[in-house]
Formats: sequence, C-alpha cells, structure tokens
Amino acid sequence: MFKLILIYEVAFILFWNIMYHSSSKVENWFEEKILAAIYTILSTMALGFSIAYLVYMTLKISGISDKLKKIKDPRKS
Repeated sequence: MFKLILIYEVAFILFWNIMYHSSSKVENWFEEKILAAIYTILSTMALGFSIAYLVYMTLKISGISDKLKKIKDPRKS
C-alpha cells in the first residue's frame, strides 16, 4: 500500500510539473491565486489518497485480496 501511495504522489508531482511548465498559462494562475493553487493541489492529493484507500479497503473487506494472493505467479513455474 505504501508503494502505491508513493507511486501516486510521484505521478501527481510529475503531472503538476508538466502543467506548470507547459504554455497553458497555468503559471500565471499559480502566481495570481497561490492559495487557490495550494488548495487545489492538496485537495487533489487527498481525493486520490481517499480513492486508493477505498479500493484497498473494499478489496480487503470483500476477501478479493486473499484470493489475489493465492494466485500463483506464472513466471515462477
């Protein structure tokens, strides 16, 4: 789960860096409305974490995660 969160955070940072350095005038929005930009970034991160955690808990409660763990890796046979 920790690796999933780290992967999500790296992807999110890369996405925002691409948006910031593109020519879509996002950098002007960041400079003019820094509090709105911070709120947008943090709320997007929280939403992504909530969705990932919801999927994880759903798999755990429903028992699908145990079934997935029992599947043998075809590369090792």
